[in-house]
Amino acid sequence: MMKPNLLIVHQGAFGDVVAIFPAIIRLHTYFARIDGLCQSQLGKLSAELGLVTKWYPLETASFASLYTHRADQKIEDLLRSYSQIILFSLSSQLEHSVNRITRNRCLRLPPKPPADERIHITEYVFNNLVNYGLLKQADSDIDHYYLLKNPEGKDNPSKDVAKILIHAGSGSARKRWAISHFFVLEKMLRSEGLKPEFLLGPAEEDLMDTVREHGRKIYRLSDLVELVTLLRTAGGYIGNDSGASHLAAFLGLPSVIIFGPADPERWKPNGPFVEMVRPELECLPCFETDQTNCCEPKCLDDTTPQTVIEAFYRVY
Repeated sequence: MMKPNLLIVHQGAFGDVVAIFPAIIRLHTYFARIDGLCQSQLGKLSAELGLVTKWYPLETASFASLYTHRADQKIEDLLRSYSQIILFSLSSQLEHSVNRITRNRCLRLPPKPPADERIHITEYVFNNLVNYGLLKQADSDIDHYYLLKNPEGKDNPSKDVAKILIHAGSGSARKRWAISHFFVLEKMLRSEGLKPEFLLGPAEEDLMDTVREHGRKIYRLSDLVELVTLLRTAGGYIGNDSGASHLAAFLGLPSVIIFGPADPERWKPNGPFVEMVRPELECLPCFETDQTNCCEPKCLDDTTPQTVIEAFYRVY
């Protein structure tokens, strides 16, 4: 019997999408072809990593027409061409529109667990896929579903094991560890003969002048395919909870992720060489339940450079 084809529609951001990459890897066992409809940068990334064969941009007017009384003919033809569709979305209107267009199976799944449920996002997605019969229970062991086998791994001639990428930013400023702590960490790494270099994305322009001081090397990247190439040239990674951190861990790079108000039980990046740093506190992570951090965010302030460097050497 010929395997069906699958379209995955995901409206989430960088880290949300990377968190389901292990599930996509496992879905390839049951589908002849998997394509994606998502943000353009995430589509390019997914195709670069071989997770989807083809991708379609979420930003188009054709997709937006699904929220009107009459969908664009292009999006109708696209949706009808797939045997099954998974919508990672909270929109019942989107689900209704897709079901109106195609009689093929369409499942709408929550893109992440409810904020009060302390379950990891990847495990949550796996459980839902098992419950709907798209995966088997045995598939839910996600420990082996990482991109360790890639043509630019340990034999990559441009790889420098002494180069340690530091990502001092995050999509939300609430998740940022103090930049002064990253500079202390930089000195500690240099004292060990390593070569720390800073990575900043579009959301961290406000840090640019501060990081540029003293001639620090900075990579300014907004293209996620270029980010993959850069990560594969490094020997390690240290950063805040962010999409870039999820990608670094997923690619198998030894990574230390500094958590603050977000819950690592829900959002720790998937990867074989990952250490998570967050102090033991009585208060629960509040990033998804409160609009602002507290006046004295001990979840960030109580993490020291020494704690981070010790975690780094456990995976490096």
